[in-house]
Amino acid sequence: MSEGSQAPPEPKRRELSLGRRVALWLGSLVAAVVLLVLVSRFGMIDLWPRQVVLPRPWLLFAACFVQLPYAAFRAARLRFALDPVVREHSGGAQRRLDWRVLHGSGLVSFPAVILLPFRLGELTRPLLITRANEPGVGFTESLSAIAVERVIDGLVVVGMLFVGLAFADLIGAEPDVMAGIRGSGRIMALTFLLGLGVLLGGAARPDWLEGLIRRTVPGRLGERAAAAAGRVASTISVLFDWRRGAPFLAWSVIYWGLTVFQLWLVLLACGLDLGMAEAAAVVAIVGLSIQVPGGPAQAGSFQVGMAVAMGLMTTAAQVDAASTFAAFMYLLQLFGACVLALPGALMLARARRDGASGPETGSGDRAESA
Repeated sequence: MSEGSQAPPEPKRRELSLGRRVALWLGSLVAAVVLLVLVSRFGMIDLWPRQVVLPRPWLLFAACFVQLPYAAFRAARLRFALDPVVREHSGGAQRRLDWRVLHGSGLVSFPAVILLPFRLGELTRPLLITRANEPGVGFTESLSAIAVERVIDGLVVVGMLFVGLAFADLIGAEPDVMAGIRGSGRIMALTFLLGLGVLLGGAARPDWLEGLIRRTVPGRLGERAAAAAGRVASTISVLFDWRRGAPFLAWSVIYWGLTVFQLWLVLLACGLDLGMAEAAAVVAIVGLSIQVPGGPAQAGSFQVGMAVAMGLMTTAAQVDAASTFAAFMYLLQLFGACVLALPGALMLARARRDGASGPETGSGDRAESA
């Protein structure tokens, strides 16, 4: 890899002290305990069903297989933002981000996002991609592409919330609960729309953004911040091209469609004969709930979302089925992500090994294989 193809040097990231790490984990565990106690005392589900209800186990197996395309679509979306960066900085010698780095970083980072508290695992994928030394792709480019993903995901989830609630059969809906859910949805919608506006505004006027930062932040720090802002803007701006932006949005919709489909299969497997509208509403409610700080492995925040959703769509007579569904969905997302992390780690190891073997198996050859 030539000197010109390297990503600009990244600023050193400060590591948390041991005391702060301990405080972070303790705070996360306390939040998990509080939320789990609230669910066990006031929620419409048990943390673990008193009686497992699984009249259609084959549908649970089908849901497990859906994890494969679900993970593939989720990992691949980053390509639409980072491929142009790789092509530009390699002088056309490498057309795409190495597919092993793309999918391997996604598969390894998914369990980290779930397991680490306060969504700190979101930093895992940018770090893994940066370590791969792909042309022009540093931590800033990776993080900015993932930021766009998360904003689009947030808007899709909010859309599913309102559409799902509009068409779902909400047998347990109380006015106060519905008002709280819709109010939370509106707040999240405004938050994500604001985030999207900031990202798109910076990408549309990168020179203005860099100049503003240089004038606002003095000295060397301002120069570094302006350079980083310019790299963020250039990474995001490729999505203005409909040839990149349209497939990115389409793959995001497919990814969330697979999420709803998988959850719907588990609902049916547990004897809860609900429709796709109800499944979309459950995905959205849980998706918004896990934004609340909870424990490691989303303990507490996931169960709160499930308790709220099941309280809207099931009766007291279905508590065992609803509890079985909530428990199986939690285990499916957790163990599914952990199992797929192994092939992801192997992909990354192979990409690093080939990248270190010299020019003969460097970026040009990997571009052809991708």
